[in-house]
Amino acid sequence: MTTSYLPSLIVILALIGCSTVNTDQPDRINVFPRDTDPKLRAFIEREFLQIIVVTESPEWRPTVTLEYIGRGWVGVTYGASDIRIEPSLVQTAMTNEAALWALRRTIAHEIGHAMSGHRFTTATMQQAKELEADAKGIEYFKRLGWSCKLWVDNFARGSKRGYNIDAEHDSKARYDQAQRLCSTS
Repeated sequence: MTTSYLPSLIVILALIGCSTVNTDQPDRINVFPRDTDPKLRAFIEREFLQIIVVTESPEWRPTVTLEYIGRGWVGVTYGASDIRIEPSLVQTAMTNEAALWALRRTIAHEIGHAMSGHRFTTATMQQAKELEADAKGIEYFKRLGWSCKLWVDNFARGSKRGYNIDAEHDSKARYDQAQRLCSTS
């Protein structure tokens, strides 16, 4: 009787073995809304994963929500795994290289917030957190072999125009820090 179970056992073991085979599918990141275009979803997953792999926690997987944020922001981190990104930036980044690098900078910055355990607080405390998130983002760029000059250039333009999105995002302080951190490349 034991021989009659042998073929079934072989099939079950073969199926279990197949389930552990690497299928070359990217790790999944929850992207909302759920009905996001599959190309857009794959694009945002790829952009996040290539940065996450060089962080302190390469196995970490956030939930990414594509939504209008307001306040002049293009990204925000609400919790340890909750990142919101402006959908227009993502859509433009799919066809425009400058927007792609702006998206990558935004993703690296928001991941920097998440890796640091930041939560939004008072403007004074938040300003230090913005600088810390920038420093982490710049470090991720360096680890990927990407130029951090675009951080310097972006903050230089904002600082030159006297532009701050809000009290938490001081372009001059961010420029000074990016210039210092990027000069050690």
